[in-house]
Amino acid sequence: MTQGFGDRDTIYEDIDVLEADVGKYKPTELPEREEELDKIHMALRPVTMDGSPRDILVYGPTGQGKTAGVKLKSEQLQEWANQEGVQLEVIHLPCKGADRSYHVLTRLVKELREVRKGQGVDEPSGYQRKRLFEMVLDELETIGGTVIIILDEIDAIGEDDYILYELSRANPDDVKIGIIGITNDLQFRNNLDADVRSSLGQREITFNPYNADHLQNILARRTAQALRDTHFEDGHEDFAHLKSDVLEEGTIPLTASLAAQETGDARQAIELLSYACDLADDEGVGMVGERHVRAAKEEIEREALIDTIGAETTQRKIALLTVVSAELNDATGETTALHQLYSNLCEYIDANELKQHTFREKLNDLVHSNVLSKDRHGRGRGQGMSNMYTLAGDVNPDSVLDALEDDSRVGHIVEVIGS
Repeated sequence: MTQGFGDRDTIYEDIDVLEADVGKYKPTELPEREEELDKIHMALRPVTMDGSPRDILVYGPTGQGKTAGVKLKSEQLQEWANQEGVQLEVIHLPCKGADRSYHVLTRLVKELREVRKGQGVDEPSGYQRKRLFEMVLDELETIGGTVIIILDEIDAIGEDDYILYELSRANPDDVKIGIIGITNDLQFRNNLDADVRSSLGQREITFNPYNADHLQNILARRTAQALRDTHFEDGHEDFAHLKSDVLEEGTIPLTASLAAQETGDARQAIELLSYACDLADDEGVGMVGERHVRAAKEEIEREALIDTIGAETTQRKIALLTVVSAELNDATGETTALHQLYSNLCEYIDANELKQHTFREKLNDLVHSNVLSKDRHGRGRGQGMSNMYTLAGDVNPDSVLDALEDDSRVGHIVEVIGS
């Protein structure tokens, strides 16, 4: 029978705390990042002395607390400014999807105008970027005081660093400016113009990947708020002092270990534990165990694989199914043999057949997408080299077939291979 909403008791006390998105849940402390937060604090502290904030670049892989840390310190500074009656505005500008300085400038003009006029201001369009930057300066001078501009994922602009060049040298009247660039790309600074590097990159802060112990403590703090019958003892907010009636002893260590082994990504760890809690809650078992973590990991990977494979072109899908068919039938994954099998599959669905060298390019594309693995070895003395293609280690044939069974173009191949 279909479940009704509200029909069952839940393990959750505050479900949103297990959201990895900073927009849905904002941590109030980051004890694993005290050193990095101190450096951000040092860069912002001149504001409290009627000085200009330092420009900084914040580096680190995804899920290391960069954005959360910058937001935490800038909000603390904003709170101080409000209490002291100091004119301060913090503009947080997500740059993802803005592949040029022009697009960042249009967003920045909009954000600055909304400081004065409120929400609903349109982005300017049809202007040259020089004019857009003049608009930025006009808005900054109108606002006055101190303005901190946070450019999140600024690496989206690629090599078009015009906005960074101009902002780092801007000196508008009656306003102090601070620039904080946040990037996942550790090489971003090296790709900047030398003049931009010298001015913007004077202060650099790197957020290195979390280790398993860090992740255990992060997950412990989240679960203490998110789950019922879960709390800290003796006033210590770390995993060693966490007590829970709804978490098995190994649940958090396993989650932290899996995330640490891959990327050290706190967001990934939180998402994995959240999914595991959802599975247990949906079962109504009242206890989240290691089996839920492993099941959650499998499901997350399956969904990611479906998204990756689903976005591939038809020819890459046929190439992938060729490798799947070879593995299911214990056939060789050598390029020439695979191309012969590929030819049969193309004929079966009346698809255009690619020449062997182009087919090999499609296989290599799938290798670059981490869907296939390639091993290059010799055929024998004087006979040259051969490429052998297999499914990547975390990809299994059933997952590929599940991902493509409803595909309008290659679904018929799945039926034949899976039968």
